[in-house]
Amino acid sequence: YRHAALLALPAAWLLLTLGPWGCAVFIGGVLAGAAWVVLLGTLRRRKILSRRQMIALVWIGLNLMILPVWWKARWWWYGWPDPDFGASRLAALHPIGFAYVLLRLIAWGVDWAGNPGDRLRLRDTLCWLFYPPGLRNGPFMLRDAFMQRLDAWQPRNKVPWGKVLKHLGWALLGLAGLVVASNNLPKPLAVDFFTAPEMYDTNSLLRAFYILPVVIYCFLYGYNEIALAAAHWVGISVDTNFINVPLATSPRDFWRRWNVTVGDWIRKYIYIPLGGKYAFAPLVYLISFGYCGVWHGAAWGYVGWPVIQMVALSIQRQWDRFRTWRGWRDMPPSKPWIVVCWLLTMHCQLLTVFVFADFHHMGLLLMGELWKRLLQSLTGVLT
Repeated sequence: YRHAALLALPAAWLLLTLGPWGCAVFIGGVLAGAAWVVLLGTLRRRKILSRRQMIALVWIGLNLMILPVWWKARWWWYGWPDPDFGASRLAALHPIGFAYVLLRLIAWGVDWAGNPGDRLRLRDTLCWLFYPPGLRNGPFMLRDAFMQRLDAWQPRNKVPWGKVLKHLGWALLGLAGLVVASNNLPKPLAVDFFTAPEMYDTNSLLRAFYILPVVIYCFLYGYNEIALAAAHWVGISVDTNFINVPLATSPRDFWRRWNVTVGDWIRKYIYIPLGGKYAFAPLVYLISFGYCGVWHGAAWGYVGWPVIQMVALSIQRQWDRFRTWRGWRDMPPSKPWIVVCWLLTMHCQLLTVFVFADFHHMGLLLMGELWKRLLQSLTGVLT
């Protein structure tokens, strides 16, 4: 009955949120991806495939399966709430839920390639694939972690209502921030501020730059807290995705706080296999964040975003080396220096999120317009 309950909950939720056709496509796609991993795992167990061959086929096969949903932003079986949203390049795979399932299936296949004797545990694996708190937009667990928590699960235990209500309270706070921030974005004109920034005054453009990333953060943070509350209610916990993000004081510190489960996945399945800290850092950063960027869809903003992350992390890496060379590595930073690092980090990440959100222009038009107005203002003051 435990498995039936764990599978009935996501089925009802998917049906309510995706509709019958979207639900059928999503479930069919997840099962097809899982079947591909099981097929490769079976061949690996029989020694028909080597470890490297299976890993390669896992990556290639799963990404090819997802390609149609990644490329096309709007499908007849899933209607966007905003009729103009289909013109964007935000892939349908993200709001539907394919994106996080893709990462989990890749991780499962790669881990299975290294441990071909791993048991399938079909019912438990289905519960992992469709576990509601991590189903649509994370946070997600790797299969082994879920199995350990499932084995230790005691559904008869009392629900920890204190934890459930605490996370629901934080979710309400995040959603309230989402509403407040959204209401303070520039009012849309005939053309949005990404495409025609010259139509907006400077105050509106600055509000767009500073507030739009806050809107995205509040949405993801609120969703994360709802998932944590639901996980505590069910009794199988999930890991938090956001840890005091506004306190980050460096690009590396930011990625220890922002979308933590995705960051851990990038580190384990892309960054370290490519050589990690022993490889040419800028290239490894670019490939790691490049995959994470295009994982969101086929848009120029998702191409510009990893470039900025690569530059920021490479600069920090060189700065850390310089501090070590000068013997400053173990010196506690002063409070003014922490404030400077915080300001630099926040503005860097505001820029990356802004570039990320501009599907077509990578924020270049708006930032160019702001820079032009800044130069005009400085010229006017000097003259």
